Amino acid sequence: MTALLSRGLSWLLDDYRASHGLAIMRIVFGGMTVLILALYAPYLSYTFGEGAAWSGPLSTTSSVNDYPWPLPFPFDRADSDPVLYSKTALLAAVAVAYTLGWRMRIVSPLFVYLWLGFSTLNPVVTNSGHYQTFRIMLIFLLFADLSRRWSLDARRRARRGEDAPVSPVLRIRGVRLWPLPRWAPHLFNNTAVMLIAFQVFAIYISSALWKLQGSTWVVGVAVYYPLRLDELTLVPWLNDLVWQMTPVVYLASWASVYLQLLFPLLLLNRWTRIIALIGITGMHAGIGVLLALPFFSLVMIASDMIFIRESSWVKVQGWLGARWRRLTRRAAPDAEDAPPNVGDAPPDAADATTRAPGAPPRERVPAEA
Repeated sequence: MTALLSRGLSWLLDDYRASHGLAIMRIVFGGMTVLILALYAPYLSYTFGEGAAWSGPLSTTSSVNDYPWPLPFPFDRADSDPVLYSKTALLAAVAVAYTLGWRMRIVSPLFVYLWLGFSTLNPVVTNSGHYQTFRIMLIFLLFADLSRRWSLDARRRARRGEDAPVSPVLRIRGVRLWPLPRWAPHLFNNTAVMLIAFQVFAIYISSALWKLQGSTWVVGVAVYYPLRLDELTLVPWLNDLVWQMTPVVYLASWASVYLQLLFPLLLLNRWTRIIALIGITGMHAGIGVLLALPFFSLVMIASDMIFIRESSWVKVQGWLGARWRRLTRRAAPDAEDAPPNVGDAPPDAADATTRAPGAPPRERVPAEA
């Protein structure tokens, strides 16, 4: 018991965990926000602005979006369309900075603050499952260090020779500076990782238990029905191809139940973890394409990335870097293949101008000498 407690404390306090997975969540969530705002832009007034004033559901506030002040402050339903477009453009700019990992100590809370305010404008639109999961994950990410990998902050620290952000300090009456202990940022970051993992487990296990209550999932035909719905069809010919493949329908129905139900247990072993992550990623990719739910799939796939070990990310990054260097080396012409300059004279011709008539050519010294 003591050894287990010691290992748990070491995992929490000794280092940052899941830095690469958190970086992927930052990039996907920020990029997804920019894409969502771009898709809403032509219909922003009819969905969130003056054009939606006639809508009955917008006259009342959903309990999910009834945030205390000052969270709803950035956006207001009484705003005119020009003001709404200006605020939405600010949110998009902050989302771009969030994606790039620029000044994350300021940008991360600002992004969450603006997004929560934006989501209060239309509870009908922003209360769907993937938006709720997205908000929960964003709040958890406030406690994590999202800039350790693949960010402009990490690039700036590397230029300065810093390995990690400077630990924040507590200023008491402007006189004394009390630096936080070194393990405090680790604790916040790793607690965020644990909360994200718990949320993922809760979603998967509850979904599997709900599915087991229906006979169609048990007999293996449940996937057939959503594939036939026109409302969930993104690529009609692809859906028609898949639902006619009976073994695929059976396998997808059973795998979606047991992969979700056993997902936490499958993570305990390296090989079962690989199978679980490949399987669950494939399931979400299929949901995104075949059932026209791309944003939900993106949120879940990005969240699953925290379960990949840091050593695996380092290996993948090293392999990709080696491949990139090999490709750039092939693209650049070799020095030996470069044509000689037209004005260059052969070495013997230049030597002949400096030696006496009839004297033998001077011996050339090898470059290694």
